[in-house]
Amino acid sequence: MSSKLRQRSVVSSFICTPPQSSTGLTFALFKRSQDVSTYRGKWAVCSGSIDPTDASPQAAAKREILEETKLSDSDISILRRGKPFSLTDEELQTEWTIHPFAWQLKDGAREISFDWEHTEFKFIKAEDLANYDHVPQLELGVSRVMVSPETEKGLAVLRDDHESGAQALALKSLEILLNMVRGSELRGLSTSGEFWEELRWRAWHLAKNGRPSMGAAIEAKLFKTLDLVNREFLAPESRGIAGVPRSDLQAVVESILKNKIAEGKQSLEPIAKSFLDYVQSNYDPGSLPKSTKTVTLSASGTIHQCLTTLIEGVSPDISIHVTFLESRPNFEGVTAATNLLGTFADKPDVMRRLTIEVVPDASVTTAVVDADYVIFGGDKVIPNGSVSNKIGSCAAAVTAKALNPACKVVALFDTDKITSSGFDSEYLTVEANDETEITNSWPSDVVANLGNQKHKITVRNEYFEWVPAKYIDAHISEQGVLSGKDMERIGFEAVELEERLFGDL
Repeated sequence: MSSKLRQRSVVSSFICTPPQSSTGLTFALFKRSQDVSTYRGKWAVCSGSIDPTDASPQAAAKREILEETKLSDSDISILRRGKPFSLTDEELQTEWTIHPFAWQLKDGAREISFDWEHTEFKFIKAEDLANYDHVPQLELGVSRVMVSPETEKGLAVLRDDHESGAQALALKSLEILLNMVRGSELRGLSTSGEFWEELRWRAWHLAKNGRPSMGAAIEAKLFKTLDLVNREFLAPESRGIAGVPRSDLQAVVESILKNKIAEGKQSLEPIAKSFLDYVQSNYDPGSLPKSTKTVTLSASGTIHQCLTTLIEGVSPDISIHVTFLESRPNFEGVTAATNLLGTFADKPDVMRRLTIEVVPDASVTTAVVDADYVIFGGDKVIPNGSVSNKIGSCAAAVTAKALNPACKVVALFDTDKITSSGFDSEYLTVEANDETEITNSWPSDVVANLGNQKHKITVRNEYFEWVPAKYIDAHISEQGVLSGKDMERIGFEAVELEERLFGDL
């Protein structure tokens, strides 16, 4: 490749109608004006360069849409992102790195208008793109963000599941992939090479676009399972994936997927035992505390197991006090409190020394000011030790360290939640959800008035947020207390695995 080529990173955004709409999924195609610097008169999607001030490619993509179409942030939501790719235009002496994204128009979105960069636009189906004189390799961008009906259905299952935890969603992703292997779309492929490539694409989309806020566990489960398939055909005596009949490859994939599903969820007991050991290591030598107070806020299975193990494992002379923040908007803290109570309801010896309370999220200050521990799970952990978890986790951690420095802030997670910092360029982005989950608890007249102010007042219902590593005293997994180097190593292994599986796609 010529060293004289300009290097440019750009975003390519497909503004789409919802897949479930009456027209199906279509995307906006814009005709570039004669005033732009490249590809005058060609059809393209909303695109532009990634500026140094852009926080990420996705942030650049949204900025370009808002600038070029006059849509607002409240009109669009991210549908999915595609795997970046590169192409070279020798005539322009430029190597382009293209980051494709699909955005969905929300119900009630305003009409698209365009600026000087375009002269007209129209919505088309992906299969009609060939009828237009478009910019180079736009069809490749289309292939990166448009998925098959079976894949679309699988993504919707993960995206719309707001009840399951990360591990349950990871198992569900394996079940979805197994159904795809047995489905008509993959069965219709004739060669093992085609089958393996399409299978990997589907796994990639499930991992990256199914439920990004919980994507680390989904990615780990899917990618490690695919790696078992890959290794099956990398043995010295193997003919490689391309050298086996497609039916044989399908049989191996089905067998490995079924076995991984049958294994079920990882046991939470090792994490819980590590947490108990950590708590006991903090006791003063030769002296047990009279009581221990722990604050938490979600219905995580990991948190439940850790609290259960703590209550059962400490000396019966120690009183246990657990405070749950109610955890709006779905009140998971209330659910967690009742679940914990139910675990010990028939154990009077435990109940005599166990106190459980639920307080409003706004009472986080009074909850943590005399706490010994603030604990939360981790839906995603990056190598620098920052942890993504239920909204409210950061407030609890920061408040505890500010008002009660002796309080230990502990993140509890399995190592599958650790991902590379490059896993998602939007790793600091939080998941936005249906605003009615918040407004349903408001007075009806306030909600009605809000509806009249739709474009002036934004209601944000975010499920997850990031807790910076500096506010966390201990990261505890099934391997025990993790150091920074431990998390860096595991994150690097995640990068290597992804490159091994998808580097050629």
